[in-house]
Amino acid sequence: MGTMWVNMGYIRYPMAFALLVVVLLAGWTAMRLFRRGATPDLRTKAWLDAVLFWGGFAMVAGILGTLVGIMIAAQSIEAAGDVSTTLVWGGIKVALSTSAFGALILGFAGLLWFVLQLRWRLLRAGLAEGST
Repeated sequence: MGTMWVNMGYIRYPMAFALLVVVLLAGWTAMRLFRRGATPDLRTKAWLDAVLFWGGFAMVAGILGTLVGIMIAAQSIEAAGDVSTTLVWGGIKVALSTSAFGALILGFAGLLWFVLQLRWRLLRAGLAEGST
């Protein structure tokens, strides 16, 4: 994993930041939604939706990293002239790692968002039932 992390280039920093933000926002939202006496207020909903936004940001950053990586690989191949297919596919594999990492972050954020969204809606439904 260490070499893949290094091979992702500078795009790894915004992606790592997005993962950190997803974890922190999900933790903060979970504390607000699973505490005793929790209410489904709109501020909590905004933090909840931010989890999914930052997951999407990581995916977009991953695709951007892949596009830039493939362009750099193409320039290197063009400059070298005749190269082996193993070298070409090795460069493409490294370039695709950013999209894979972004997709993992988005999947993780989506799963967290779903669980927290479900809790928010159940709290909201409980309030609606209690008021009738």
